[in-house]
Amino acid sequence: MSKQAVEADVDYYELLGIKVDASEKEIKKAYRLKAREVHPDKNPSPDAAALFHKLTQALEVLVDQQARAAYDKLMKAKMERLKKQREMDSKRRAAQSELEERENRAKKAKMEQDQAEAQYYAELARLRAEGAKRREEWREEQPQEEEKIPEPTELDCTLKVKWKRKKHTFTESDLEAILSPIGKVDSIALSEKKKGSALVVFKTVVDAHAVLTSHDSHPSLAPFESINWLTGNEPAIVTKMNEDRRRRQEALRMATEMDNRPTQRSDKPLFASGSATQSSFFKNFQIPSTKSSANPSSSLSDKEYEAMTLMKLRQAQRERTMQQSEQQASS
Repeated sequence: MSKQAVEADVDYYELLGIKVDASEKEIKKAYRLKAREVHPDKNPSPDAAALFHKLTQALEVLVDQQARAAYDKLMKAKMERLKKQREMDSKRRAAQSELEERENRAKKAKMEQDQAEAQYYAELARLRAEGAKRREEWREEQPQEEEKIPEPTELDCTLKVKWKRKKHTFTESDLEAILSPIGKVDSIALSEKKKGSALVVFKTVVDAHAVLTSHDSHPSLAPFESINWLTGNEPAIVTKMNEDRRRRQEALRMATEMDNRPTQRSDKPLFASGSATQSSFFKNFQIPSTKSSANPSSSLSDKEYEAMTLMKLRQAQRERTMQQSEQQASS
């Protein structure tokens, strides 16, 4: 039997319609049935002769024990190759599917991040637009006069709050619950790009100033790593208040140096109600009149007057407490 006769190009078992373990008798019987159908003398089809030739080859190979063993060995090797090829194709398809899934997840994450950033900046734009609208409405209601102190803006009422995100995970509701008892909160915008930080817009500069100055002393503000003005500079109205406070302190220092009388301990308040000292102390505040329309030279609006008055009263209370403590310590 030639080598060409036992090559596994054709599945002889499938061609004869028999099983792999068919006996020689079953092989010959199947051959006779198939050959009778495709014999060139009975079947005029142009493919009949080629098919009949393949049937003859199948019979010759399968009835020869040595040729059949060689053929079965070739067929087994061929089936193994096909099996490995199918497995490799399956692995390639699985790897390709996994790669496509990772790419889809990455695209989805990128899209969600872009949407979050767009929402964050849209919220900031909305806050600025609302603040600009409120400022414009307020400006229209005010008398047209030249102002020496810039009008407080939304940025002047905004603080940037930071905390360690590994220790704390604050939501907008958490931040409002912590800050509102100290200063009234208008709106809060959590930073999506920089975790552990938020922009907090307060109702007034007074509220923002109260939170900023209470950072080191108020227990509820201890979780925050830093609290600063958003612009990096304190508002002009706060600067003016600090300058007035420094002038008052300097005046008090000079008055104390001129008074050579020994300090005596007293349980009475530092300033008696209606006393001249109290009148002179509050006189140094130089609080402008609220009737700005009656005084064209006034440089403060009603809102600025209210903000400065509240801050000055708070500072005056602190100074009175400190002076009482110093007098008691010295006596």
